Amino acid sequence: MTKKSPDTVTVTPDRLAAARAWMTPERLAALDAMTGEDIAAQIASNPDAAPELTDEWFDNARLVIPLKGKRAA
Repeated sequence: MTKKSPDTVTVTPDRLAAARAWMTPERLAALDAMTGEDIAAQIASNPDAAPELTDEWFDNARLVIPLKGKRAA
């Protein structure tokens, strides 16, 4: 059995209901109205945020498929 990451979140029915309750038309409209600059500023201000996935990032990305049954030492 594969060990779960400590960051793994189980989506329970309660969490799903909370997410659906958050998605009001007003909040979705505010997300839709965000510009690329708004998103970049939020990413820059949050040290825990993943980096912005730019065209350059995708140009340099590599697909890595782990070998089945092989574990890193």
